[in-house]
Amino acid sequence: MEFDRTRIPIRERTFPDVLDLALAVTREHAGQLLGLLVLGAAPFIALNHWLLGTDLAPQLFDTEQPIEDVARMWVGYIYVLSVLLVIEVPLATAPMTLYLGQALFVERMDWRRLGRDYLRNLPQMLFFQVVVRTLATPWIFTWFFMYSFWPYLSEVILLENNPWRQKKSVARLSTLARNRALHGSNSGDLLARWMGAVLLGAVLVFSLTTTLWIVRCLLLEVDPRDLEFDSTLITIYLQAAIWLVVGYFTVVRFLSYLDLRIRSEGWELELRMRAAATRLTRAPV
Repeated sequence: MEFDRTRIPIRERTFPDVLDLALAVTREHAGQLLGLLVLGAAPFIALNHWLLGTDLAPQLFDTEQPIEDVARMWVGYIYVLSVLLVIEVPLATAPMTLYLGQALFVERMDWRRLGRDYLRNLPQMLFFQVVVRTLATPWIFTWFFMYSFWPYLSEVILLENNPWRQKKSVARLSTLARNRALHGSNSGDLLARWMGAVLLGAVLVFSLTTTLWIVRCLLLEVDPRDLEFDSTLITIYLQAAIWLVVGYFTVVRFLSYLDLRIRSEGWELELRMRAAATRLTRAPV
């Protein structure tokens, strides 16, 4: 592992630069990232279809029901789906985050290490990213707070491996203390980036859903204006669009986490010092 020879140049970037770099990283590692996204998201896609797609989705396109009832069902569907995604996304994208953490430093992936890291950090992920979110989600508190002010909690848990509690004998912060230290002085910038990501994500989901629907029409050789909307629009095409966008923004979030560490902690200098120390320990006496 060469700390100063990373595959991604370690330097400060603006948010548009991060978005652009995320496209390059996604293209470079498209196969691995897509495979890990499918692996992580497949159980949740099946769960969402079972909870929402079997009975509720067909009713959303029932033209025989009053428009007021259909509108209420749409609001309920969007709310429940949003709640599920808030809870599911951190667990589903954890393998991608661990992969990116290795891909930054090493040429050859250690998949066994990735699996071990996932299992070792799973208890903290379940507590902080599932239990806490589940308790706070009905009041929509977690949507605003955890994503806008603690957006890199998953990266802290998965990549920094902090303990549950800080021990006096070890100079290492607990997960919550490390999380507060990383995010504390950057709340304004993090909120602005979160708002930009939400707007861009919504546009991308709409664009991808529409594109997939039009591709379906082309394959069926049907004019889009003649094809009636049905539940497959949200159970297949919308779900596919959402998770593809989630995968892209997982890369964006990882790169933004690196950028935050560089800007607030001088991480680039730390990596160079660690690389120099490693070489000195290897040098013959």
